[in-house]
Amino acid sequence: MPLISVIIPVYNVERFVEECLRSVFAQTMRDFDLIIVDDCSTDSSMEIVRRVCAECAGDIDVQILSTGKTSGVSVARNMGMDASTAKYIYFVDSDDYISADALERLSDVATRHPEAEIIYGTTKVFGNSNNIETLNIAAKNLPECVCGFKDASSLMLKHWLLPDYIWNRLFCREWLNSNKFRFTPGILAQDLHLRFYMAKKIKCIAFCNTITYFYRYNSYNVSSTRAEFQYACIDWIICDWTRHLSIKNLSSQLLLLMHRANDSYLRHRGPDAPLPPAWRKLPGALLHWARLMRRYGKEIPKENNINQ
Repeated sequence: MPLISVIIPVYNVERFVEECLRSVFAQTMRDFDLIIVDDCSTDSSMEIVRRVCAECAGDIDVQILSTGKTSGVSVARNMGMDASTAKYIYFVDSDDYISADALERLSDVATRHPEAEIIYGTTKVFGNSNNIETLNIAAKNLPECVCGFKDASSLMLKHWLLPDYIWNRLFCREWLNSNKFRFTPGILAQDLHLRFYMAKKIKCIAFCNTITYFYRYNSYNVSSTRAEFQYACIDWIICDWTRHLSIKNLSSQLLLLMHRANDSYLRHRGPDAPLPPAWRKLPGALLHWARLMRRYGKEIPKENNINQ
């Protein structure tokens, strides 16, 4: 059984996937396997994948799976998780890459703190992005390990402190499976959605302050329909979290929900709307939250009918 399964979903990333794979095969720590899940790419991504694997895999066991039809990154990640037999799972997006010592650095932290269910790595963003602070774990001055449900859960629920993204973390596979953690198919921001539920079960988090991951910020033009769908998914996530509040660490859960509801409230006002005065922000966000709860049921939003 390998120590780590590296899981890479692949969909139409012919420009970047070779760099990603070569960075994985160049790891100084060799106790891992690689699970590549093809989400039925329509470009030459999988031709590149097979060529690079043939050239570089060496002693690394590689599984190449297929979703059978284009199903989204949630389905691809879930398939990779189901196929893993390793102690830890590590997600990499196929347009990013990792440092040569990424798995060694992260596994060293895991060895020092075997009780940790999640080990966060530090990420460097390249490209144009304003969202770099939450990815830089080293800048947070956090202890290497935070244990105990209340402290670990409260920390994980602070979305302004720790990133939502699922990549660049070691996850204890047994912990994932025992809590039945899987990504919800059909939505965007699935990392954000799952974070809330993980925070309700976490008991110990560890941190690696060395840069292990290089995140490619893609400033692609997003269609207005796609952007609206993303916002609809986030609003649905807020409602789904609300339906699953629990007594344990309730204050931290409510704080996260309040922050997200306020973000949604300001977004729905439109980019050109003046910010409401401070005394109206809280009641405005609460009223908006109530409207979202009336609008969204348990069924996830669909991209083709978000305005209906």
